[in-house]
Amino acid sequence: MRRALRYAAIWCGATAVAVSVSWFGVRGVLRDEFVDDVAVEPFLAQTVAARNSTDHPVPEPSARDRTPAATPAPRRTQDAPSPSLKVVKVRGGEVAFTLGSDGCRLVSATPVGGYTAKVARADGWIRVDLVRGEHGTGVFCIGHERRTDTWEY
Repeated sequence: MRRALRYAAIWCGATAVAVSVSWFGVRGVLRDEFVDDVAVEPFLAQTVAARNSTDHPVPEPSARDRTPAATPAPRRTQDAPSPSLKVVKVRGGEVAFTLGSDGCRLVSATPVGGYTAKVARADGWIRVDLVRGEHGTGVFCIGHERRTDTWEY
């Protein structure tokens, strides 16, 4: 009986070591493949009904994708002014928006300790509430007016 338990313990230990070694070999590959290349786009409160596909710049091919016969894609000239960054600091933290001709875009909402951030949006505006308990601050970005506003409650 002791002999069987000893073999079982050795087998469990060897299996745990093998799984650990293989995990440390594979985790870097999995992280590079599935986590690091996720593109997260901030949402946009638009005041226009629809956007056409020519609003986005065409990316140039990278050096490894080029062939000798390939020509680089033409860069799009930007007709609209670049959006301005507006950072609003309130008691519950800080909220950053970009204000542009096509609306406002939430860049970040960073609550201070003890506060939580809640985001609501609709066509033309974004609201970020930095809340602790029943009290907090609402930070609004109104896209068509290109302005921000705050509300304490």
